[in-house]
Amino acid sequence: MLDHQSPFLTQGPSDLVAIAEDRIRNAIKLGEFSPGERLSEQVLCDTYRFGRGVVRSALSRLAHKGFVSAQPRSGWRVCSITALGLREITLGRAQLEPLLADVDLSGDDIARLETLCDMQAALRLGGSAHGSQLSLIREYELQIRNLLAARLKAPLIADWLDILWHRADYYLNFFEASSVQRLEAVDWTDFVAAKKTQRNGDAAKLLKRACDAFAEFTQASLLKSELVAPTARKAKRASASSDEARISRPVRERSFLKKDF
Repeated sequence: MLDHQSPFLTQGPSDLVAIAEDRIRNAIKLGEFSPGERLSEQVLCDTYRFGRGVVRSALSRLAHKGFVSAQPRSGWRVCSITALGLREITLGRAQLEPLLADVDLSGDDIARLETLCDMQAALRLGGSAHGSQLSLIREYELQIRNLLAARLKAPLIADWLDILWHRADYYLNFFEASSVQRLEAVDWTDFVAAKKTQRNGDAAKLLKRACDAFAEFTQASLLKSELVAPTARKAKRASASSDEARISRPVRERSFLKKDF
């Protein structure tokens, strides 16, 4: 099971709105709410034991970050999985993550990163990671990314990277939920070694490799899950607007999906 008490896991947010935002976002990322599903403020209040004002503020924050959308006369809905959304995530990561290769790290930072890499390596022993084991490996990976982002001298970029990483997890969990395939978690050992010896160019290449692996996996999953008629496929090849093609789900869930744009 995922050890939420581990000292290596990041500590949660401090204010009530941030806590509510974090819990609702995690529920969306883990698939507890389906793409396009309507969210009831009252149900969220009862589920997470927050006041209506706190929940509404949390949903407003999540709307700004691309997890939910406000619908006239129907409240809130979870944002759909779309080709355009995936494109925004992959392009954003490809442009911003290379900046992490040039951050200045202290000796304590390097030691922390090495410890997190050792924890990941321990979990990988005995074969490929699956289920809660893979989830914990990815928790450590997010800690590594967050530490690097915290050393950026550009808070706005760090905040945007945080949003991109959470949205990437949402898309990744969505695709993995309906497939036996899993995206292998990034091994950060070589990156840390490169930063330790000030080989920033090698570190940047490793970051690019991780971004490319995510893009290849999710794009392949997207193409496998699309329900597009043959004529629509021809139009897709002829028009750049095809990024708005909706992603297929099992028949019972298809009614939840809608375009966000």
